[in-house]
Amino acid sequence: MKKAIITGANGFVGSAVCRELTERGIKVIAVVRERSDNIADLPDITIVQCDMADYSSLHELIPDRDIDVMYHFAWCGSAGKLRADETVQLKNVKYTCDLVRACAEIKCGRFVFAASIMEYETAAAMETMQTPSANSLYCTAKITADYMARALAGAVGVEYMRGVISNIYGPGEISPRLVNTSIRKLLNDEHCAFSAGEQLYDFIYITDAAKTFAEIGEKGRNNATYYIGSPEPRPLKEYLTEIRDCIAPNAEIGLGEIPFNGVSLTYKELDIDAVRKDTGFVPEISFTEGIRKTAEWLKGMI
Repeated sequence: MKKAIITGANGFVGSAVCRELTERGIKVIAVVRERSDNIADLPDITIVQCDMADYSSLHELIPDRDIDVMYHFAWCGSAGKLRADETVQLKNVKYTCDLVRACAEIKCGRFVFAASIMEYETAAAMETMQTPSANSLYCTAKITADYMARALAGAVGVEYMRGVISNIYGPGEISPRLVNTSIRKLLNDEHCAFSAGEQLYDFIYITDAAKTFAEIGEKGRNNATYYIGSPEPRPLKEYLTEIRDCIAPNAEIGLGEIPFNGVSLTYKELDIDAVRKDTGFVPEISFTEGIRKTAEWLKGMI
């Protein structure tokens, strides 16, 4: 692999993949909505300004016709209120389809779609009698985009791969997700309340996630789904205890103080060994090491 396009290149995961690819000597074309988007710290990349609504014209903005792979990380409404906005989420589906067609126009041979493990949770929840949350519109749109993009890719002669993200954490993540919130609270001597944590869960450090995507882009098989996570999911309470032991060993954490109303996965729904089998890569950073690195970064942000 010598050249790649990355949408959402200024995001947490997209920027990490940009960095990983450039470190491997791969030329990166970063597609962002605004040139002012913060990717100034990334070395030796070409920046292309293109709003998602204009993806159908992306082939006119990128003259290169020797690109090996396109990574699609951009998504409007992946967090916050827009998760439940059906108009926004339906547009994301269309933009993904537009991008697959642009991929073919650019004569790029491979397309890697960033999916989420929450799609599996949503699919499992839809099989119950419970009324789904409006936030499930985000995951439903992701599922729809995946199905449609894969079908289109086959029709236009583009190889298609799907990377299912578990829970990525590490320096650069600014959202109030579980790892960040827990570390911040423990650093500030605040009480942490959780569910009982019996459900299986998984995490992967940001550099390992970026390396996994790099390996998929180069060695992945057409129409394959690759799990972006560790090889051994564990009960969530084990991770929570490990975070506590790394940050504030004497702190009391409130396991069981919050009810769990979600869907538990067995992880048999995924082939968690597919990355190793097809690329040979296995994550390098242990959870404890990753938490320590993340905590050091967060200390400078508090």
